[in-house]
Amino acid sequence: MLTYRTAEDRDLKTICELCADAFMEYDFYRPFVADPKKRWKFIYELHVHCFKAEIKRKQAVVGEDEGEIITAFSLHEPGRTQAGFGEYVSSGALGMLLRYGFVPLSWFSMYDKCVAPALKFNNSNHDVYYIEILAVRPDKQRQGIGTRDIHEYMIPYVRSKGGGHLSLITNSVGNTMFYESNGFKCFDKMKVPAAKTEIGNWCFSQKVD
Repeated sequence: MLTYRTAEDRDLKTICELCADAFMEYDFYRPFVADPKKRWKFIYELHVHCFKAEIKRKQAVVGEDEGEIITAFSLHEPGRTQAGFGEYVSSGALGMLLRYGFVPLSWFSMYDKCVAPALKFNNSNHDVYYIEILAVRPDKQRQGIGTRDIHEYMIPYVRSKGGGHLSLITNSVGNTMFYESNGFKCFDKMKVPAAKTEIGNWCFSQKVD
């Protein structure tokens, strides 16, 4: 039975391991760190600093099955400012510059370009809840868990708060089909430079009645 609860500090390590496992081959990260072991650690560290802030703001959620966390996501409330490099530094991410050189700065530059259309949409519609991260443990993927995250938690939660929209970005063609199948519509798509290549970037929204 899948149950949801607000994430707590004790969940941080498990959440970030889950995200690193889930996003290892994701184009959002792969161009920046070629070595798989270093890439896993890079993704893990990024999510540590991200979820520290999300947990503190009580905007991180975990889904558990028989006491094990199998999915995690963060849902930003309307008007929430996007976390930038400064916020990551304040949570201890400065050490990433020592370990990865300019890679984190390059990644944040790409990140800012990717989220810009979504932020414009969010700021012009004052009832938007933004899905910052949605991850499902790899051995639980393709079992409808992400769909349940959206329909059993996110949409009812947004509706209960009087929100009117959900929005997000993705960088995977496969994910675009997933979100379209769950009622989202693409309102922006483009190519974004990522290290020595470029990646696709799609922005989606869904009206919550």
